Amino acid sequence: MPVAIPQYRREIIDLPDGDIIAADWVDGSPESPLLILVHGMEGSSESRYSRLLMNECKRRGWSGVVLHMRSCGGVINQRRNFYHAGFYQDIKYFIDVLLPQRNISGTRFLAGVSLGGSQVAHYLVNGNAPKHIKAAAMISTPLDLKGSADFMQSFLHRQYVKKFRNSLLKKYQSKAALINDDSMAEELSRARTFWDLDNSATAPLHGFENATHYYREMSAKNCLQDIRIPTLYLASRDDPFIPENSLPNGHLENEHIFSILTEQGGHVGFINQYGNSWMIAAVFKYYSDYEN
Repeated sequence: MPVAIPQYRREIIDLPDGDIIAADWVDGSPESPLLILVHGMEGSSESRYSRLLMNECKRRGWSGVVLHMRSCGGVINQRRNFYHAGFYQDIKYFIDVLLPQRNISGTRFLAGVSLGGSQVAHYLVNGNAPKHIKAAAMISTPLDLKGSADFMQSFLHRQYVKKFRNSLLKKYQSKAALINDDSMAEELSRARTFWDLDNSATAPLHGFENATHYYREMSAKNCLQDIRIPTLYLASRDDPFIPENSLPNGHLENEHIFSILTEQGGHVGFINQYGNSWMIAAVFKYYSDYEN
């Protein structure tokens, strides 16, 4: 079912290291709650889930903002690096520094979808979330990067890898002079698995020895026990990105995390029999317990 694109107000944010990212806003009343959304790999404010969540903010009179990862949302960033599953620093700057400077007073909620949920997990542990965020949500988020990379090596999953590879390759080609590594683009163009993608580009661009090192250090599962604010984890057992054996068992042994695991829902699907997303109701119902 088609989902209308909200009427966004775009802001280009200057980051402390000289880079830039885009933030697309849906403006509510000044003291209304604010939902900060971090999209998934190669996603944007135009992704279906972003539209759904931001439209719901508008319906409720909330403010909402899609905080883009570096190079996403049609804005190519100006530094050599891009983003990865553990890169939380831009979220931290936006929430811990920029928003307080603007005296935005409403209750703040945070959501991350897929890879964005992994970044959110790292922020919740490494940022000042207890001061600035009332509750968070991680939606269809792979918790074990190696497990997901292994799971997606089959032929059936290569369509996803091809989609991400082609999107990333265009960006790498546009920044060829800045990246200054011809072999990286050549290796990326031959990538057939996430192991290939991360060995050829993600790891070397972001200071990891290889994909193994990146997966070991940046998997969101490393953060879960240290999260100290109410956090919803929503995922499906038939998610093509997440092997079932890497899904959390029970309440994750952390009283702050509440998990909902469904039998069907795919990757950020969660569609009911009428073709509508029930994810929106579930996420906002969770937030409503912490709205005041």
